[in-house]
Amino acid sequence: MTQAPNDRVTRPFVSVLLPVRNETVDLAECLASLAEQTYPAEFTEIIIADASDSPLDPIHLQAGPRRVSVLRNERIIMAPGLNMAAERARGDYLAIVSAHSVLPRDYIERMVDAAGRTGAANVGGRYVKAGRSAWGKAVAAASSSPLAVGDAAQHFGSRPRTLDSAFPGFIARRAFDRIGGFNPHLACNEDDEFNARLRASGEVVWYEPSVEVLYRSRESLRGLWRQYYRYGRWKLAIARMGVRGYLRWHHYVPALALALAAATPLLAWLSPYLAAPILILGVTYLILSFAEAWRLSGLHDASVLRAWLVFPILHGAYGMGFLRGAFDAALPTERGVSPPTGARGE
Repeated sequence: MTQAPNDRVTRPFVSVLLPVRNETVDLAECLASLAEQTYPAEFTEIIIADASDSPLDPIHLQAGPRRVSVLRNERIIMAPGLNMAAERARGDYLAIVSAHSVLPRDYIERMVDAAGRTGAANVGGRYVKAGRSAWGKAVAAASSSPLAVGDAAQHFGSRPRTLDSAFPGFIARRAFDRIGGFNPHLACNEDDEFNARLRASGEVVWYEPSVEVLYRSRESLRGLWRQYYRYGRWKLAIARMGVRGYLRWHHYVPALALALAAATPLLAWLSPYLAAPILILGVTYLILSFAEAWRLSGLHDASVLRAWLVFPILHGAYGMGFLRGAFDAALPTERGVSPPTGARGE
């Protein structure tokens, strides 16, 4: 890319914040993509917040840029790790990067352009999910469908526009500092809550679908179940904190479907006419999920039957987490989570 002599003087500084916990192959792949960025290296820094069970071995960093700082995240969870890294960061923008992602070579350059062009406080690109194993490919296929992820358009949307949330997040430092960063008491969905506060403060969250970020899906059904169970449970926990407009109608659907499924035998015993609508809905769901599995499996080199099975597991995990969250008197207890002392837990 040809630059005028004064171009670099006006470039904003970008701090890449990279939370890490026990990644090896994915981390090396992510760092390699950061090393290949076209944005001038002198205007970037990479800060890793490491919550791994054992501190990172220097060999894990060899594929990445030479200028990498590693901070130990003793709290384990992502939100305080990101806040800690942000305190050290010098950037005009904070680029949140998942260790499970691979960035295009011009990622930082295009994010800077989009943020400057739109004035958005946070900019996100489009997930392009990929798996390595047979189940990982099936998870990638199913979780790229609107039937699986609702209106989370960053999984499939093709039109640039404002959104509720952004992935992985390219945040203007001024906005990050103004709303107080991530809530350090959230072990999950901290990005959703952060973006909800951004929007409530009058800021814009922007979706730039032409910037595609490859994201490594969960490689097992057990990992997928745990991921979406936590999503569902923490979704309700954060809603109770009073974040405006946080829950939408579709967030209730998996939990409602589970409750209806559990009640079907009783309804059938009382009257077949009571159970018939539920059974019709169930068959319709199976047909629609199979059609989506068929549509997406070829794009992800996945088994249609495996992808089909992912749908009820994903929805069941989310619904059970949501129902479990209904019985939580406070934030869920997880390793690294401390109870809040104020409205936002600060």
